[in-house]
Amino acid sequence: MCIVKSSKFPLWCSLHSAFRPAIAPVLGAVVILAGCSQTPPPAPAPAAVSKTTVAAPEKPEAEAEVFKLDPNAGEVSYQRVEQPVTAIATDAFEQQQRDLLQEAKTLLEEKLKPERSLAITHNLRLSTYGQIRQQNMLPLLQSYLVNQQFAAAELLLEQNALTEVAPADRTEFTLLAANFLSDNKQLLSALRWLFAQDELAGNAGADAELQNLLWQNLVQLSPQQRSLLVKNARPRAAAWLNLVEIAVTFAGQQQAMQQALDDWQQRHPGMPELSALPKAITELASTPAYQPARVGVILPLSGNMKALGEAVQLGMVAASTQAPERSLHFIDSNQSAEQILAALETTQVDFVVGPLLREDVDKLQTLPNWRWPTLFLNSKQDNNQPNPDQFYFALSAEDEAAQMVELFQQRHYQHPVLISARSPINQRMAQHFQQLWQEKNGDKVESYSFNTQDELRSLITTFLETAASTERVNEISKYAGSTVNAEMHSRQDVDAIYLLADPTQTRLFKPFIDVSVSPTAPALPIYASSRSHSLAIDRTDIRDLAGMTLTEIPWLVPQQPQLPLRAEYEQLFAEQDETSQRLFAMGYDAMALIGRLKQQQQFPAMLHHGLTGSLRLGKDQNIQRQLTVARYGKGKLTALDATKNN
Repeated sequence: MCIVKSSKFPLWCSLHSAFRPAIAPVLGAVVILAGCSQTPPPAPAPAAVSKTTVAAPEKPEAEAEVFKLDPNAGEVSYQRVEQPVTAIATDAFEQQQRDLLQEAKTLLEEKLKPERSLAITHNLRLSTYGQIRQQNMLPLLQSYLVNQQFAAAELLLEQNALTEVAPADRTEFTLLAANFLSDNKQLLSALRWLFAQDELAGNAGADAELQNLLWQNLVQLSPQQRSLLVKNARPRAAAWLNLVEIAVTFAGQQQAMQQALDDWQQRHPGMPELSALPKAITELASTPAYQPARVGVILPLSGNMKALGEAVQLGMVAASTQAPERSLHFIDSNQSAEQILAALETTQVDFVVGPLLREDVDKLQTLPNWRWPTLFLNSKQDNNQPNPDQFYFALSAEDEAAQMVELFQQRHYQHPVLISARSPINQRMAQHFQQLWQEKNGDKVESYSFNTQDELRSLITTFLETAASTERVNEISKYAGSTVNAEMHSRQDVDAIYLLADPTQTRLFKPFIDVSVSPTAPALPIYASSRSHSLAIDRTDIRDLAGMTLTEIPWLVPQQPQLPLRAEYEQLFAEQDETSQRLFAMGYDAMALIGRLKQQQQFPAMLHHGLTGSLRLGKDQNIQRQLTVARYGKGKLTALDATKNN
């Protein structure tokens, strides 16, 4: 057993933490809206748009746009009907549009004929009558979402402001818009609508449901996102951002947080009384945090896994500088359960972190006399009801696969291809990605696996169908009696690739794809996991990976300016590999999580932005991670702007 007080490690005294369209039936009746001269909008990706000129009806009417659903493509297309334009709109035209708008609202309320409500509201969005355009905004958004026209919904929300919505509809519209954007992890876009509604409504028109949603989005923001929003914030938005800063800073410190809240109320007298704020705020203030003075840490400190345990230990010692009043007592997990229990009793710890290895977790977590609140450094794998004082933190590969499913949905990919190397961890990630994709989209992902370089090359030509293109060229050359110079053509329906492979396999794969995709076709986006990332290889050559996007823990993505902790680590441990660095980051975050677990248990939306990712407490007391999304380009790996759909 080893006892560590942070003051004994001066080395660390200066460290600081730092659309999808899926509509089958064709619209039975074509809706012609008189007096609405308009042109078809550019189709939001990924919905394919076709424009066709059709014959005008026998009775001349005003030019209109007809929203048509193609049953074969399963996608939305627009047909432009060329008709004479009525010179001046009359009250009859306005009444016709009002009647159609009411029909659309009724259909939406009764959940009938979603395609017809979509056709009506989509046409009315460019009505010449301003009041109708305002009153149409809510049913238009509802129609887009009901018909799964998600890219169109995003475009609508991006291009409009709350003042363009009818006043009577603003609360419901904001709630619908913010929930949609929040579900798609577009926090800043959701907050734009929530802040706008809060500013317009003030305290008198405050809506509890909207305020709760506002708070749920605020507590998920990273420090960088909060700083970005503060720069141009209006007074009420600035007050909310200051409030979340208080909550993040003082959560678990009951007296300090209450004093900070009282001070906030005095500085922002125009904001709601504390009693009128979302309950989560006052609950956070009244929920005591774990504040252990003595922490027992169980790690493999001998045997074959010693290097893993020491990497985690190093991260914990580094983090201990943030809580100098806390002592760490390290216990080797290569002992019997009885010996470990005895060591914990002897040192009189009041919190336990570890063990790290699966077999050690299994031998300790179900002991009847295990009485300490514990953060196990592995995942919970049984189906038993979790103990409220037992938490699980693992660098789960499944978290990465789940995040990629969400990312593909946000970018409206409809036909991704999954390619995985035949290793246990890659196959596990592939299975999890496949399962989640099928649950969310109803269909299976086209998938391939490989072992060797030859298999990899072969499967690329197979799924891109370049072999068939080459064969056709050869046949033409044969009939022509001479060699025909023609470009190879690859299939066009694949919109993204998710590659699960090691760094060497990844560097073979990317060039194969680059030379196999048709020169005239758009670049095929390639995504990978952190398993494709190698710091050592990045130092020598990343040219083959230009344009590739991957998920990685923040600790391993270069940041500007560089964190003080990162700079000191590189100076002291320049030769540490990725595995050791990930475990260092895990140890660091484990220490930081101790004082936040009770708050996250009370309010699961609350995030801790750590070295291993954005961490929240999820199902069965498991810590879930959201990694940084980064892309290779211009000779380096760079984190993508979380505020943009890169």
